[in-house]
Amino acid sequence: MYVGAMLNSQWLRTFVKLTETGHFTQTASQLGMTQPGVSQHLKKLEQQVGAPLITKIGKGFELTREGELLLSFALTAEKQEAELREAIQQDDPNTGEIRIACSGSMALYLYPKLLERQSRYPGLMLKVEVAPNHRSLQLLQSNEMDLCIVTQQAQHSALEQQHIGNEPLCLVVPADFKGKAASFEDLQKLGFIDHPDGQHYAERLLTPNFEEMAFATGDLRVTGYINQLSQILVPVAKGLGYTVLPKTAVRSFEAQQKIKILKLREPVSDPLYLTVKKHRPLPARYNWFHQEIAELCG
Repeated sequence: MYVGAMLNSQWLRTFVKLTETGHFTQTASQLGMTQPGVSQHLKKLEQQVGAPLITKIGKGFELTREGELLLSFALTAEKQEAELREAIQQDDPNTGEIRIACSGSMALYLYPKLLERQSRYPGLMLKVEVAPNHRSLQLLQSNEMDLCIVTQQAQHSALEQQHIGNEPLCLVVPADFKGKAASFEDLQKLGFIDHPDGQHYAERLLTPNFEEMAFATGDLRVTGYINQLSQILVPVAKGLGYTVLPKTAVRSFEAQQKIKILKLREPVSDPLYLTVKKHRPLPARYNWFHQEIAELCG
């Protein structure tokens, strides 16, 4: 069977009703048509699909192979249309996908807390994409994600951003590290636990707080490297070095008693923007997540 164009929905409804009644006269009566009108719809539908749909047997008929295929297609289409209409009319706040893009540290902090909502309402499905700022915004603009959290103001007029808080960078050392305000020499002796954003974070946070950093950029004494965000603080907890991470990542570490954050003279933080498409209203199920993320980040 070959379908060269979209099937005519009126002819298709006539065909489905004909298979239900088994009679042209009854079909015409139920649809408010004439019997020749039913025959005409059937003929046009056969021309459109390029194959006979019924084989007449006396006053009755049997469906051809193509007719059975078309009937199956039509019934499936009717069901899908009914489901679509129901979904449009009923915006269930506790059912459907929740698609969020954010940084790794933000995902580490938010994901377990947001999953509690899905545990309470199993009809929800949380999908979190870990991505840097530019990628998160791309996913939002291409409708692959519906909401993203970034640390930069978007220059695109189609996006709407809400400032929900600031994410401080933290200098994290072992719990038994002596002194509230370490010297750069002390840090060098301890050694730096590097990670994919390590050098960038260290330069941003340490430079305004330690004059020696101006001469040591790119020359930190590294005592370890790990690209798994959840594992970066493990060597710090074991006394093997220090590192610099966003506070959201530090708060998510289980062994809090084995690490500490040093207070610095010049704090450094990034603004957090909850970003959506301006002219793309989100379903009701996003309301809770929007509010919860804003509160958690605030």
